Amino acid sequence: MTAPAMVAEFDDVAGWTADAVELLGERHAIPAACRGSASPAALAWLAEACELSAGTTLLDVGAGAGGPAAWAAERFGVRPVLLEPMPAACRAAARLFGLPVISADGTRIPLRTGSAGAAWCLGVLDTVRDKAAMLAEIRRVLAPGASLGLLVVVARSPRVRAAPDGNHFPTQRELAALLDAAGFDLVEQIDRPESVPLAWSRRAEQVAAVVAARHRGDRAYALAAGQGERLSRLLASGRLSMQLVHAVGRPVRRAPITRGEGMSKDGDFEIEFEVEIEAELSLVESSRADEAAGRPTAEWLFDPTDAERDEVGLRNLLGAAEALEGEHE
Repeated sequence: MTAPAMVAEFDDVAGWTADAVELLGERHAIPAACRGSASPAALAWLAEACELSAGTTLLDVGAGAGGPAAWAAERFGVRPVLLEPMPAACRAAARLFGLPVISADGTRIPLRTGSAGAAWCLGVLDTVRDKAAMLAEIRRVLAPGASLGLLVVVARSPRVRAAPDGNHFPTQRELAALLDAAGFDLVEQIDRPESVPLAWSRRAEQVAAVVAARHRGDRAYALAAGQGERLSRLLASGRLSMQLVHAVGRPVRRAPITRGEGMSKDGDFEIEFEVEIEAELSLVESSRADEAAGRPTAEWLFDPTDAERDEVGLRNLLGAAEALEGEHE
């Protein structure tokens, strides 16, 4: 079960951020949606290390409100596919950037093996208990020899007291072992650059100020703020450090495929996945939410707002499936 503080930090705040950006203007979107650890210098280092280029399918695992993926699309012309388990964060990414978003957990990614040209996972690995499963799943969906970019908080010692709820920080030795076991070679690693342009930080702070003014009295706001304060204290004490990592997947040796075996597994899964989305979308469209909204609420058989939200989510999910299918045509 996800800790309430993590839901507040990664879900509630994402939705509030999207609301604030819509009030302040789209120039605030990327800085605000990169809230926390993703700065222009860090993203640039990861993008160059992973050799991102126009047309590359970039899978963002734990994408949050979509800021880093939108930055990469704007600067490098990549085709982002976002994976995010928190529903409000998925909706925020769709609202702010119109990017294809899959609402799913990183330990089971509903994409074809070898379908992504690159991946990154920014500030997420520390929040996952089964890190080995997530890294193995990312390795599976990456094309042979493709790059993985990580922004990860590393602990100086195995036990970290007063850690934010739901965070499990690996040591450097543990991180290296996890990557190796998942089939990655660790190519390079640096401390996260500290510098952030004033224009970027100012826009992010303006959004944060709007969120605070609107939600300071909410319990979720207090929980999220507490998470950030605990992490900041640990970083300042030197017990944690924020690292950028570039790793490359080693070639996978596959067993010979006999007739009628293996070949259909990933392809059929992706085709069935797309068919299921289209079927659900047809059902939502047939509900005619716009007509229902015009009737008295006592006559509603469903909430039209929920239907509209479902339609947006399904269209984004279908977009992700079609983007990956087009990559391999």
